[in-house]
Amino acid sequence: MLKTYAKGFGEAKSLSYIYRVNKEIKLKIKVIMNSHVLEVTPEMRDEVNAINDAARKQQAFHNQVFTKVSKHQPLEDNEIKYLCPVAFKSEMTPTEIATLGLSSHYSFVPTMNVVRDLQTMGWECVNAQQVKARKKSTDGYQKHMITFEHPKYKVEGVEEYPQLLLTNSHDGGNAFQLSAGIFRLVCSNGLVIKTEDYGSQRLIHKGYSFEAVQQMVNEFIEVIDETMTRITAMKRTKLNEDQMTEFAKQAALLRFTSKSYNEDNIDKVVRIDELLDATRKEDNGNAVWEVFNRVQERLVSGNYHYMGTKDKPRKARPIKNFKQSIDVNKKLSELAFALV
Repeated sequence: MLKTYAKGFGEAKSLSYIYRVNKEIKLKIKVIMNSHVLEVTPEMRDEVNAINDAARKQQAFHNQVFTKVSKHQPLEDNEIKYLCPVAFKSEMTPTEIATLGLSSHYSFVPTMNVVRDLQTMGWECVNAQQVKARKKSTDGYQKHMITFEHPKYKVEGVEEYPQLLLTNSHDGGNAFQLSAGIFRLVCSNGLVIKTEDYGSQRLIHKGYSFEAVQQMVNEFIEVIDETMTRITAMKRTKLNEDQMTEFAKQAALLRFTSKSYNEDNIDKVVRIDELLDATRKEDNGNAVWEVFNRVQERLVSGNYHYMGTKDKPRKARPIKNFKQSIDVNKKLSELAFALV
């Protein structure tokens, strides 16, 4: 009776699955006891112990994966799959293509093919995410993002290093897109480089090749020095109080996008002073780079207050959707680059 559950734990499952199955197991044991089964047999005890052992192993695996993500360590295939199952879709049948409304000429390219190509060039996968499907028909095809870093850029004493962000979906809504980013070691903030400056590029499914990916990566590498030069300029450019306040107001408007909000009234809605407060000593100062990083962190993490309905102060929620996070970061970096 309980063997089915024990078998299920043999694969990487989410914590929600583990908790649900454990609850079902307890209910089944309770039913057994209420049915006047006075003795728990050795077989039943062994099966329950096996399930508990599997659950502990799965919890340990979960902790291991998220520890590696937090430390930016390279992930193995089973760890990538745990975080982003949709990336491992290996084929699309004609029926699936038709159901999704895709052209008969649609050429499916598995995300992991691109991952393998980037790994061949030395880029390591350090994170993987997928959005929640809005409807059942798109579950398993939704947009996802894989983050890569190259060990050669992580040298001692360097606080910033580049990332590659690979986004894709299997429903035809998005082609492969490769974007350039900068990661800051000091506070784990992500700076996504402005698209028009650094050429985030698309890889169409039809005609995909390793050479095309290689060319994109090489083009990105060519602008790394330019990117670092701009960051250096941000560190050297100082802002006065009025300029910092103005930057924070414009940043707030990236989240409060209603037409009723503008630079003249946004400070009546958002605690601008909280956006400018540093949460760590490394972000103290009035250089553009420091101001950008502390505003960015609070804006994305939701660590500030705003006036809700009936003028009641509320704490903002963090941005959890990576699509929104990328959009906000791109626009925020534009604001910062405009100051240097």
